[in-house]
Amino acid sequence: MRIKFHRLGFSLLLLISFSLALPWSVAAQGDEKEKAQKEDEKRQELERKTLAMLDEVATQALSLRLPENRSLVLANAADLLWTHDEKRARSLFWDALNNLTSTIGPAEDGSTLGDSTTKDSRTKESTAKDSTTKRSTNDKAQSLNQYFATFSARQEFLRKVARRDPQLALDMLRATRQPPPEQPASANYRLPNESDLEQEIANEAAARDPKRAVQIARESLSKGFTFQLLGVLFNLNQRSPEAASEFAGDVIDKLQTANLATDEAAWWTAIGLLRSARTPPDVPGENSAVLGWRRLKLSDDQRRELVEIVTDATLSASANSDLFSAVSLVMPDVEQFAPDRAVKIRMKLAERPLTKEQREFGQYDALVSKGTPEELLRAAGGANDSQRDALFQAAVMKAVMQGQADALRESIKSEVEDQSQRNRLNDLLDAQQIGWDVNHGDTESLQKLLPSIRLKEKRAEAMAQMAILLEKNGAHDEALKLLDEAQALVKVDLQSQTQSEALMAVLLAYSLIDPTRAFASIEPIVDRANDNIAKLMLLDKLIKSGLVKSGEIVLQQPGMISPDFAIFKYGQGIVALAKADFNRTKAMADRLQRNELRILARLLIAQALLHNNEKAVKNNDR
Repeated sequence: MRIKFHRLGFSLLLLISFSLALPWSVAAQGDEKEKAQKEDEKRQELERKTLAMLDEVATQALSLRLPENRSLVLANAADLLWTHDEKRARSLFWDALNNLTSTIGPAEDGSTLGDSTTKDSRTKESTAKDSTTKRSTNDKAQSLNQYFATFSARQEFLRKVARRDPQLALDMLRATRQPPPEQPASANYRLPNESDLEQEIANEAAARDPKRAVQIARESLSKGFTFQLLGVLFNLNQRSPEAASEFAGDVIDKLQTANLATDEAAWWTAIGLLRSARTPPDVPGENSAVLGWRRLKLSDDQRRELVEIVTDATLSASANSDLFSAVSLVMPDVEQFAPDRAVKIRMKLAERPLTKEQREFGQYDALVSKGTPEELLRAAGGANDSQRDALFQAAVMKAVMQGQADALRESIKSEVEDQSQRNRLNDLLDAQQIGWDVNHGDTESLQKLLPSIRLKEKRAEAMAQMAILLEKNGAHDEALKLLDEAQALVKVDLQSQTQSEALMAVLLAYSLIDPTRAFASIEPIVDRANDNIAKLMLLDKLIKSGLVKSGEIVLQQPGMISPDFAIFKYGQGIVALAKADFNRTKAMADRLQRNELRILARLLIAQALLHNNEKAVKNNDR
């Protein structure tokens, strides 16, 4: 029931976000110069209205009951205002941080995030009792869950700030230290910590200020290795190969004093450095930059040094067996720089005992790399549940990419006896082929696929996406006709995820093809959604769904799509509707009866429009 509530609640937040990532175009009128001038005037007027609405949203955030909701709205408002009013944006970011930290309970020492002082002490009697009483297993689990939830919230917030000002993000990080909870002695994992967040800030800085990114990364590296380190190096290498090579030298020096046999983050850093320093065999050097990959420049001496570090750890008695097998990823480097050690490692690999799971994983891994879709399908029959799903996914992906989807459908029909598995495989194959055809603009293949799609909701989604392609190709009447047929397949009761996704796909297409029709369709659905939300709020008093807290809907929580992702997926739809009629788009958001949903809907409109303007300005400057 909880999942259903989340689904229903979030459906409301996207009712004003109907679009796919396709540009909205206006028919040419007059000469190009006059048209450009008029378009610029319209853009400026739309931006003025948007900023005025955003100012209202920032003020309205204070009316929200939940500090986490206030933080979400204020942080996004600050991000949008940054290029227009940096001083106010900085202030809003700090307000957002204060609201975020206020949701976090006291640490074990009595302090809170950002507070190095201790609260009023308890009585001596209770203190003595607490100091001699171990927390229960449930308490420890709850503490860990709270730590991860808090870490995730800070992580997302600091990423947003770092994209605007890495130094400000660092200041905020250091003002809100999060003490880690007690970790079970038997735990074989490492808790993420402040160093991980510092490396993530460095990662964001790499795109804007490589020198500052290196400074931040060095400060964090002095405290130990993190799994984010390779990401920093990768981004640095794309933008400043010299800076990346310089920092890589610091990392290699640090690896000399690390225990790779037991330090998982250090181990994978060394492996990653070696792999990044050579062009993959299946990516020709002249094509690697086109594919978004650039070889890390390391000297032969540095690569030899890394090989010695890795092989020392591999051949040591304390080598972690789970990490040990990964040395095969860098065997070409070992053979090049330490051939004598390569022989010893191969002997050790051959002699090591393998569990049944490890043997099966090796077999399936080789099959995924080299097997045909049909071979993967047959192998899935004897695999366990997790392996079966992976093999099914691999078979479908290979079949679609190789143009063998029809052949795989025939194999599914003849070789998969279980009806539910057969349906699941066909549905997965349909979804992958729809995505492939849409990305390649292949309306002919989509048209051929439509009759075979088992679920009518998925068929409606495919028809909606095909309608957008037809509109893009100038076939307006044909696109509208197909979209009307798709709408007839879709229910509007918002009672299931499949139905809601199909409905939204159709409305997304209408927003791009005919905004007036989109408005007419969306507005009554918002009214219906208001009724459903009212029922949800009433039911939540009896059955706690987790969607509501202190009488207010939580706007962001695990399992729900973030506003940033919503804009990534639906932003151009909001732009299309707002360009067609800004006031009606705003009024549509205001039809939502819940205050928190109205504010978030307005924020989504502002976010889509201002991000679209930023992109337009960048494109004009090129």
